[in-house]
Amino acid sequence: MPVVRTILVVEDDGDLSDTLKVVIEDQGWRAICAANGQEALVLLERERPALMLIDLFMPVMNGVELLKVVKRNATLAAIPRVIMTAANDRMIGVKEDVPVLYKPVDVESLTRLLAQYGEPRRAPAS
Repeated sequence: MPVVRTILVVEDDGDLSDTLKVVIEDQGWRAICAANGQEALVLLERERPALMLIDLFMPVMNGVELLKVVKRNATLAAIPRVIMTAANDRMIGVKEDVPVLYKPVDVESLTRLLAQYGEPRRAPAS
């Protein structure tokens, strides 16, 4: 049975996180969520998502700090990352070659982004 690929959503806004999860799962992916970078690192100890969607501005550990930790870990650095932010390019402050998904995130933009990372390998319906 094919494994459904996972996307890690790191977002402190619970409503947005829930909405992203619904859209991601409607596209056939599995979504797991963390409210900050520290929670994301705990999830990454047991999960290897196909993609990480990371908000920049969060409490506890923000997106910039999470990106730095991920970049220093060879296993985690191999996971594609996308920044989510309402800030413009000059405000981002991230000197990485990481794509940006601007907020407010619309379903069409997210769907196009997911398509760039391949098929979710849908599990057959039971």
